[in-house]
Amino acid sequence: METHPSQRVLIHEPMTVATDLILSALAVYFAIRLGRQHELWHMNVHLYFSYAFWVMGLGALLGALSHGLGRHLSVAAGRLLWRATLLSLGAAAFFLLLATAYHAFSVQSVQLLEWLAVLLLALYAIIILRDDRFLWAVLFYTATMLVVLTVMLYDLFSRGLAGSGLVVAGILVSFAAAIIQRSGLTLHRHFNHNDLYHVVQMIGLYYLYRGTMLLKDWPAG
Repeated sequence: METHPSQRVLIHEPMTVATDLILSALAVYFAIRLGRQHELWHMNVHLYFSYAFWVMGLGALLGALSHGLGRHLSVAAGRLLWRATLLSLGAAAFFLLLATAYHAFSVQSVQLLEWLAVLLLALYAIIILRDDRFLWAVLFYTATMLVVLTVMLYDLFSRGLAGSGLVVAGILVSFAAAIIQRSGLTLHRHFNHNDLYHVVQMIGLYYLYRGTMLLKDWPAG
């Protein structure tokens, strides 16, 4: 019997939507935990990593909306949703930079670096609003994560900080997740490369969260 159009399932890629929503919920949970850590110890590194996780959660939620309802949106609405997703990725990178700066440098130095980070974020936003190719988001976020990775590797090998080692693990797992996503690896017709990317990214977020919980502001770190 033919299904009436109003009875058809509206959500496309349901597994991708589901894994995106789980990733979003996990990021929000980590954000809340780090926020409470900040209230307890008043460390800026916890506060800004918390902001980063909040924005990551928003990005994953926007991704779920895009995968689930994107085909039902107008071209203008779909493009707006896509740009919002890319901008959230840039904002997450911005907060990751600031969090790392508070861990690695004095407050006075960070205040100067903040302006540089703001300028970079503004430049990224202008580029995305003019050319919303995913390439720009990949370049901006990858460059940011490489900066964070460099700082944490220095901490790990110079001071042996456990938190830094966990953050390094989280970043490397996130890179692995990105490689999987770009490779198009599909394990099942109902579990594609995006779904696998989200699952691996959850592991990366967990290590990143566990590591940042152990970090402290400079020079206490």
